Amino acid sequence: MLQEVFTVVAPVFIIAGVGYIWIKREQPFDNLTVSSLVMYVGSPCLIYSSLTTNAPGLEILAQMALAALFVIVCSVGLALAFLKITGWKYRTYLPALVHPNGGNMGLPVVLLAFGETGLALGMAYFFVNSISQYTLGLAVSSGEFHPTQLLKQPVILAVLVVVIVLATETTMPRWFNATTSILGGITIPAMLLMLGTSLARLNISSVRETLTVAVMRLAIGLVLGLAAIYLFDLTGMLAGVVLLQATMPAAVFNYVFAERYNREPDKVAAVILQSTVMSVLSLPLLVGWALTF
Repeated sequence: MLQEVFTVVAPVFIIAGVGYIWIKREQPFDNLTVSSLVMYVGSPCLIYSSLTTNAPGLEILAQMALAALFVIVCSVGLALAFLKITGWKYRTYLPALVHPNGGNMGLPVVLLAFGETGLALGMAYFFVNSISQYTLGLAVSSGEFHPTQLLKQPVILAVLVVVIVLATETTMPRWFNATTSILGGITIPAMLLMLGTSLARLNISSVRETLTVAVMRLAIGLVLGLAAIYLFDLTGMLAGVVLLQATMPAAVFNYVFAERYNREPDKVAAVILQSTVMSVLSLPLLVGWALTF
């Protein structure tokens, strides 16, 4: 078991570490170019490739999406209650409390832990989290709600293509499947490198306040992940993927919104960094636990 856990977590630490050291050594890395490539090309191709190749059926994927929706909705309620009690600004902290890093960190972890099928399940969870991030997260940070933003997200179009292909049992050309597979392959390592480079560039402040929020992010994810497993009677790989995705640290993209709309980005950065460090320390235990379901 220990060797299995190490096999899962070591690549995550090493590749993210490469990105971190790369920035600390002042080497060039264009985050905007890489993140745009991942968002507009890599992620849609990875979604298509993983959900149409050796993936579970639509019913299982829908079950995973429903579990993700349950965790997110309940996270909003718990986060709002926590922020009301503490009196801290919900526009600053709510997105970070609700939205875990299910992409940059979650997808590589579930891929290494459960293989291609686990990646497909993780993608279903990540898809729901992404929708919430681009609606609820963006609305909280900006103070405005624009549902049309969803129509501009390539991952939405990719999922629609997947649903059509699976529902109609369409066989796509081999060149198309090969191309999406190759382009999707750049996503996981690029996400981990971006995770490392982003953490290397973050500054932290208000340690007591942000550290409390970071702890709450992981605690809320753990409690609601276990609740979803119990409520939806999940077992095996499904339970393991939900546990891992729900307990990921605060997503780096929360900082992007905070920076864009001036919602105390230094504090959001601190929550991301602190929750990521804590997650790194607890990840071997979480992976070991997830593998026992």
